[in-house]
Formats: sequence, C-alpha cells, structure tokens
Amino acid sequence: MSSGGEAETTTFRTGLPAQYRLIVGLLGLAAAGGSILAALEAGPLPLVLGVLITVVFVAVVMMTARIQVGPESVQIRVAVVFATEIPYRDITRASAGPVTGLTEGMGLRSLPGAKGYLVGGPSVRIECGPSVVLVSCREPARLLSCLARQNVPTA
Repeated sequence: MSSGGEAETTTFRTGLPAQYRLIVGLLGLAAAGGSILAALEAGPLPLVLGVLITVVFVAVVMMTARIQVGPESVQIRVAVVFATEIPYRDITRASAGPVTGLTEGMGLRSLPGAKGYLVGGPSVRIECGPSVVLVSCREPARLLSCLARQNVPTA
C-alpha cells in the first residue's frame, strides 16, 4: 500500500530485443533508401513513400509492451494502440510462455489458441477460461510473482 491508502501498481515494459531491432531497422533503412533514391530520378512521390516507410519502421523498432499489475486487474498495452484489461477474477492460471520472435510477429497478433500482445522475447501466458492471452515480458518470473500476490494461480 502507498501512503495514500491506494494499492500500488507495478509496471513492466518490454521493447523489441536488440537483434530484432537491428533486422527491422536494416529492412526499413533499405526500403526507405530505395524510395529516396528513386525520388532523385522520378519526383516527389517516391520521396513521400520513403518518408512514410521510415515512420512505420521507426514505430515498429520503438514498439514496447507494457503490463500494469494493479489492485484489481492486469492492463496490457502494445504499440500504444492495442490494449486490454483482464480482471483477476477472470484469470484461471498464469505461467511462463514461449519465447516469441519474428515468426509470431509484433503488435496485436492472432495466434493458434491465443491472442498475442507481442514485441518478441520471453512471454507470459494468461489463461482466462477458454481464452488465452500471451504477452511479451522481459521478466516473466517477476511478473508471475506479482500476479501470485494478487491470488492468481501461477505455474
């Protein structure tokens, strides 16, 4: 508890692993560079395309997953845009999930048997009855410990 009588919130932030940042960054640089070079010969449209490609790839490289373990629920957000909130009463089990990568993708993902909020790397699997949420987390053991303190069954 904090001094104001309110329960504390623990926040976990996970960014793209360095090797994925490098791969995505190089792909973005190559794509944007090609468009910019084409603009030198063809006019402004490829330049605009190059700038848009750069913006998209910078957003992907900077993408993070944020998990907030609050007094009543877990709040998950990835890529600033995609979010969900899971009340503790709905969680039937939480456990360490698989290490995800480029194959599973980044952002909000529809995976076999689960909805993923992913940026790559270690993850936590949160079961809510028949549905499953998979979220990237650099410190799965610490997140599971926080969830256990909220009386969430963990494995």
